[in-house]
Amino acid sequence: MDNIHESEAFLETTFRPRDWVIQKIESMIEKLLSNIANGSPPVLQTVSNVKRRECHTEYDVQSGTLRRKSNNFKDVSFLKNPRGFAIIIRILDICHELLIQDVTATKRDIYYKDVRLFGNQHTVDAAIDELACLFRVPRACLNVTASAKGLVAGALKIIQKDKTILDCQSINNQIRVETNAEFVLVVEKEATFQYLLSSRIFEKFGPCIIITGKGYPDLATRQLVKILGDLRHRNNLINSFKTIPILGFFDNDPYGIEILSVYKFGSTAMSFDNENLATPIIKWLGLHCADWQKYNISKNTLLPLTSTDRKKAYQLLQREYFQDEWRNEICRMLYMEKKAEMQCLCENDDILNYLMMKFKCPNTWL
Repeated sequence: MDNIHESEAFLETTFRPRDWVIQKIESMIEKLLSNIANGSPPVLQTVSNVKRRECHTEYDVQSGTLRRKSNNFKDVSFLKNPRGFAIIIRILDICHELLIQDVTATKRDIYYKDVRLFGNQHTVDAAIDELACLFRVPRACLNVTASAKGLVAGALKIIQKDKTILDCQSINNQIRVETNAEFVLVVEKEATFQYLLSSRIFEKFGPCIIITGKGYPDLATRQLVKILGDLRHRNNLINSFKTIPILGFFDNDPYGIEILSVYKFGSTAMSFDNENLATPIIKWLGLHCADWQKYNISKNTLLPLTSTDRKKAYQLLQREYFQDEWRNEICRMLYMEKKAEMQCLCENDDILNYLMMKFKCPNTWL
């Protein structure tokens, strides 16, 4: 296990084969048993501190993502914290079994394997993330997944490691994608996603990809957006490659901005793996405060900021890595004490016209 604790500014994860992770788990248990046999008290080393991840997270200018420092570890003693010790052992046991059998389970499945010990779902989630962080692997390498949440449609084929093709018109590092999409539109809400599909967006905008995480995105949705953001299209006319524009369509409110920031910078909870999950090139297409007047959004559709909205807005302003344009949007909301949701564009079928005009004005993307 010593090679896990190399000194570096930020922790980096690497996709590892199943046998590698199995060996790490077995080595961890063997070391524990050896120490007990030599008279040492039962102690496990894991990462700290699940409840205060923000203390170990910094913005990395080079990658454009939130990153976790790598030198934060803690000892969990059976004598001082028997339940915490038992939880780690149980999670190791379950993950080892999943890997040996080469099957996957959701975090919810794991919780129901020992409800009395775990107590709640958060305990399982935190322990799994700690284990992935300790081994410096993405969570998928533990054969643990989250329940499916995100949706995708459009000009995209996902090719799995067994060569099976998933055609999104009719995720892990074991897949590759093929697309001729001109852009990717990441939509905050499922309702807007479904509205765009029913409006035949592909007929009107040509080859594109529409994705939604249904609010705060799960890891699979974030990773798919990341993979698409890393793709390069070849331009034969000038013999060069270009990235596919990744555009975000979110509510013009503090929570919409926070959800967008998860796609762009990553989350503090997964800061140890944000290089595989965050998409720094994503641009905020809209809604923006300036759009209210420019695109004749009815004042009757604007909503007042709630006290919760204002609290969230002030919290976002504390994030030093937010660009000035985002900060200005937040300040405008606070000044006008108003917010706008994407649904305000659906009343008169204005949403496609709005998107068409915004696509033609890349200088307005934030």
